[in-house]
Amino acid sequence: MRSVRLSRMAIGSIALAVLAAGLLQLAASVEEPGKILSDRYCQSCHVKPLPQDLDKSTWLAKVFPMMRQYMGLDPMVDRELMPHDLKAMYPSAASMSEDDWFTVANWYIDNAPDSLPAPASVSPVGMSSLFDVKLLMAPEEVPMTSLVRFDSSSRTIITGDALLGTLTLYDLNGMATETIDIGGPPSCVEVRRQAWYVTNMGKLLPHDSAVGSLLRVTRQGARYLVTKLIDSLRRPTHVVAADLNADGRDDLIVCEYGNMLGRLGWFESRGTGWRYHELTPTPGAIKTFVRDLNADGRPDIVALMAQAREGVFAYINRGKGRFEQVELVTHPPSYGSSSFSFADIDNDGSDEMLVTAGDNGDYLMPPYKPYHGVYVYDQQKRGPWKRRQWRHLDGAYGALARDFDADGTVDLLSFSYFPRLDRGTYDLLRFETAAFTPQRATWTIPQAEVGRWLVSDVADLDGDGDEDVILGNVSIGPGRVTDEQSEGWRRGRVRAMLLTNTTRR
Repeated sequence: MRSVRLSRMAIGSIALAVLAAGLLQLAASVEEPGKILSDRYCQSCHVKPLPQDLDKSTWLAKVFPMMRQYMGLDPMVDRELMPHDLKAMYPSAASMSEDDWFTVANWYIDNAPDSLPAPASVSPVGMSSLFDVKLLMAPEEVPMTSLVRFDSSSRTIITGDALLGTLTLYDLNGMATETIDIGGPPSCVEVRRQAWYVTNMGKLLPHDSAVGSLLRVTRQGARYLVTKLIDSLRRPTHVVAADLNADGRDDLIVCEYGNMLGRLGWFESRGTGWRYHELTPTPGAIKTFVRDLNADGRPDIVALMAQAREGVFAYINRGKGRFEQVELVTHPPSYGSSSFSFADIDNDGSDEMLVTAGDNGDYLMPPYKPYHGVYVYDQQKRGPWKRRQWRHLDGAYGALARDFDADGTVDLLSFSYFPRLDRGTYDLLRFETAAFTPQRATWTIPQAEVGRWLVSDVADLDGDGDEDVILGNVSIGPGRVTDEQSEGWRRGRVRAMLLTNTTRR
């Protein structure tokens, strides 16, 4: 066997190679100062964002200027004129040094892409004929439909107009039957047997003024009576009625989205008044569901939060009016969580949770984000829910999962308020049959392009055994929309689109 001999030069080369490898491994194990500092400063209020979540120009032009104000590095204009609780959001003294700031900022810029990647577009296989389409018209241009709701018991369609401050009622044929003045932009109707509970935001655009209210609408003969139950709310966006403390009376869970200030809580019915219980003092609550998550017989609250620490949180009912917060899902602040719902997508008897991420309203010319879309999460025995599926949809704002065609598989109707229109109008409204199976097929809906859909509801409105859909059009708003498209939505006067399911005909 031939002997192997190593020269001094070879030994030296090997030693250098080993040393170099060791240094590389050591360097890899030592985190960059910017990353270390970002762990300290960038996740106290929200989930820590990654540099790759946004492109360089968005970090520089949009995010960093705001963050410097929040960290007390740059003064907030008119801070001293702000109310005390809002002023506290902007510290008068810096909470980090300039050196630390630039170390963190440079780490984000060095690791951020020049532009975000664009996922491949999905083309529909054709036009679905499952739904009959009726357009519900507004009396004037610039429809601003801030809510839509089915009242299946009376077969009534309820729409809310944010500019007019009214509710308009429609029948099954899409004919307006009544207009109710509620004095401000409506955001939610909770339908109960004896009354409707309505949230009035006070003002449409994001604000922190406590000028919103909760109303009760009842019918007295041929008239509708509007009664203010609770005032001084910060931009309330949603209300649910449920007996949370087993006293036989409906309590009211109210999302006060606000802007920089807000809260989520419930108003306990005391018979002659209401007693408030706060669940969290943070802004951004969009919507809640009441569910028994732990099968203990008590109603729990599940809430979607879209400001500060963005995600889905449960409030587990411990009895005697006490609730414990549990984190189910969190998203980075750039995701723009916009809606959530529950559905049994695989027919196993257990509901999954669908969350849409797509709000892009913080930008005049919003970047298209590759992580926008519809997320599906599975409940775990304990701890956070586990992500199961995701599909991309630019600017996703809602997702309705139902077996619309009654074939035994769950379909998905999803829509976007910030669609990528340079690739066509298809993203405005998608319909996927057998959406969570390998046989999935994607369709578009007739007349989907006549509106810019913000809100929706689903129910068997006509009582024929299948699920119908209503979509509300907000015709103006930020986003990458051409003047021609915006003008068409305004002049079209489409307040809402009714999709009547024809499966059972």
